[in-house]
Amino acid sequence: MIEPTFLTYPARPINGGHLKYALPKVGQWSYEPKYNGWRGLLHVPTGAMWNRHGKRLSIASEFAKAAGKLKLTPFEWLDVEALHRRHRLGRGTLIVLDPVMRPDLPPQPYTERVQLLYDYLVEPEWAECLPQGVKPADNAVYIPPVYGEGERDELWKQLQEVNKSLGCDFYEGLVAKRDDSLYPIQLNSPDQCTPTWMKHRFIK
Repeated sequence: MIEPTFLTYPARPINGGHLKYALPKVGQWSYEPKYNGWRGLLHVPTGAMWNRHGKRLSIASEFAKAAGKLKLTPFEWLDVEALHRRHRLGRGTLIVLDPVMRPDLPPQPYTERVQLLYDYLVEPEWAECLPQGVKPADNAVYIPPVYGEGERDELWKQLQEVNKSLGCDFYEGLVAKRDDSLYPIQLNSPDQCTPTWMKHRFIK
């Protein structure tokens, strides 16, 4: 098998600060929980993984079972969150955050990419959607739930309550993605931010 070439740095949201003090956003946005894990880029056919700095993920073997479940899906590249190391929940589990389209394929907005995850992961039962408050299973594959603008404030409170009940910082806050945002393919710098994505972290 040919060794895959690194495609892109995982998309990095800009820092929007605490949600309470965030400025109004322009356009239509959706919200996902921000998980406390290791960000990675997964090459689905081979199971090879890179961290957000473009280096091969040293703990990739811990996620081999989860990555293996994705090999029969049509995706080539996936932006994922690798769980377990920071809180001991979901040992060997991957959360698929976004499909990454090669630059030679037609770009798709966020809402269409979310639908692809449901169509090709959830419906065939390769993955489940992970509701807030549910402990992740080991060696599993999940996708994050997506919420609208009207649900974000209640979600913000709920995720902090779940952290207390779990006794760890499983959630770090929220990630907002503009509905028409494309997934950026870029190799300039791992610190280059995506202006149509924004993270809001809890402040301790």
